[in-house]
Amino acid sequence: MKFSFWCIFSVLLLNWAPLSAQTAIPARPADPNQAIPAQPVEPIPVPAKPVRVAPAPAPTPEAGTTPAPAPDKAAPSGPVALSIIADSSLKQVIQELAQNWADTLDASPQVPLTLTNAGTIRAKVESGSTWDLVISADVQDVKEMTGKGLLFADTQRSVARNSLMLYGRKALVKDDELEWADLVGSEWKKVAMGNPDLVASGRAAKRALQKHNLISDDTKDVFVYAPTESRAIAIVQQEKADAVFVYKTDLTGVKVPGFDLYPLKTEDAPPIFYTAAVCKGAKNQAQAEAFILYCTSDAAKAVWAKYGFETN
Repeated sequence: MKFSFWCIFSVLLLNWAPLSAQTAIPARPADPNQAIPAQPVEPIPVPAKPVRVAPAPAPTPEAGTTPAPAPDKAAPSGPVALSIIADSSLKQVIQELAQNWADTLDASPQVPLTLTNAGTIRAKVESGSTWDLVISADVQDVKEMTGKGLLFADTQRSVARNSLMLYGRKALVKDDELEWADLVGSEWKKVAMGNPDLVASGRAAKRALQKHNLISDDTKDVFVYAPTESRAIAIVQQEKADAVFVYKTDLTGVKVPGFDLYPLKTEDAPPIFYTAAVCKGAKNQAQAEAFILYCTSDAAKAVWAKYGFETN
């Protein structure tokens, strides 16, 4: 009797066990021709997609600290440019001097030239237009620009000098005592010259004429003014004047039939000195000073002489 009780108890205990611990499998149908239900399939785990992590932003420097400098970048390189404004009477010689100087340097600097008359040089420098170097034919202009603080005084040097001359028709009357001053307004009805308000040679010519009392209201129609020496020579070549005040160097290659050269005495027309000076606003001050020194070198003196200029 005792045995029967425990047998019954064991059977009941097995029937009460939870069925959820195992996956239920559907029973096969009794009829073999009936379709067998699909077996449950365990889902295949799909690996998670990797997450792309954005890089952390660079830390912001704290107040009072200096961020690390960026890597150095190569500075743009190129030839140094030395800009020069010079008297137009220097056109040929300054072009050759600038080329020769540039050729002596490894950097082969560019040397842009502005050639004009003395008055325009001064006006441009005083208006704020900046060049590295000024070469003027008017010493007084250089002094006044220096006094205004536009040019460095300690960089200035006289690089060359020139002479003012008269080139005019030969006198009809042969007289050994006849001077140029006797011909102005008599045999020479028209005399060309640089405009004294602008051109250094014209200013020198005006002073020479004033010494001989040849500048007055009575003679004002005698003089024909030009903006440069070359233009003054052109007036004579076009037969619009009988004589011209001009630099000795500008007469190279000029030949007008029936014209002769009339040198002026030193007391009438002192030598014209070309002064070079570095501008206060120069971007290439060292190169400007180097070019001035080159213009006074032995190599440069040969170039000056080639074009008829005198040097110290």
